Amino acid sequence: MVIALLYGGVSVEHVVSCRSAMTVGKKLKALGHQVVPIAIARDGRWSLYEEVSLETTFTPHRAVAIAPGGGLTLQGEPLKVDLAFPVTHGSGGEDGLLQGLLELAHIPYIGSPPLASSVGMHKSVTKEVVSPWGVPTLPSYLIKRGEPFSPQSIIANLGPSLIVKPDDGGSSVGVTPLLKSSEEALTGAVEKAFSFTNRVLVEPLVTNMVEVECAVIADKGGYLSSPPGLVRNPLKGDNFLTYHQKYLSSNQAYIEVPAPIGEEKLKEISELACMVAQALSVAGYARVDFFLEESGKVWFNEINTLPGLTDKSHFPVLAATIGYPWERLIPHLIEEALRVAASQRGLNLYGEE
Repeated sequence: MVIALLYGGVSVEHVVSCRSAMTVGKKLKALGHQVVPIAIARDGRWSLYEEVSLETTFTPHRAVAIAPGGGLTLQGEPLKVDLAFPVTHGSGGEDGLLQGLLELAHIPYIGSPPLASSVGMHKSVTKEVVSPWGVPTLPSYLIKRGEPFSPQSIIANLGPSLIVKPDDGGSSVGVTPLLKSSEEALTGAVEKAFSFTNRVLVEPLVTNMVEVECAVIADKGGYLSSPPGLVRNPLKGDNFLTYHQKYLSSNQAYIEVPAPIGEEKLKEISELACMVAQALSVAGYARVDFFLEESGKVWFNEINTLPGLTDKSHFPVLAATIGYPWERLIPHLIEEALRVAASQRGLNLYGEE
């Protein structure tokens, strides 16, 4: 099968995307697929590369375009692919924009559709969608660019320990934990987050907790979840993880599976992960993250509809524990993508009786 591997992009997670794509490209080739690497430069332009690498500079004589109803083209000539595999994280790649473009171009793709992608990218919207399903979510305050907000009121309502984050961000970029918030500190954290987004989310900072994650895999309309894994941080115990600690440190955070939290909590959190995926109508795969307090209280944190896919990324490690190592995971994701595309083609889109 000829598979277009899309990677890079305009988000702050550009390098993470490239590293994921380097791993996925090797796995696809090992399974006998022909990989068509399409690098999305930081300015958003697409070009065809011979091999996946950290280099994504736009190359004019290898420019790739995408056309509604017309698929991909290379210098104006059709570029035939059977399937697209977006390995893109963050804005423009994980938020439904790329997925909508692929659908308009009639290119089947791996991963969630535009709606699930967009909802999953915006943490405040995700909370609103999953809460009616019984998924426990933290109280929060959403600040939109240009709208006034009262730091004093936020602290009074959410408490002095807060975490400030881009509503549609990832990989801990732009996130500030505040153990004791002053109005000045909160305002500064909000301004920092606004340098990455137009929507900032403020939540209570959960202390005395551990972070646990589940891999969720879509399977013919249903969902399978791995046991939750415990995120371990060799540098600072189980505290807040920065971008550097996740991806750049020689002592990177790692996942311990299953988390040593008891069978009852393992089951509860796995069921909640499937519930989140069902509420959003996730397709393909996702990683769902939670906080577990010492008291046993569970809080939903976020969903990643296109999680990292390096060999050290948490999703593939978690997926392997439920019988989906790379050699089985990729064929399954391809099969699911083709099934979803076939189902979409079978819809009566023109309203004909």
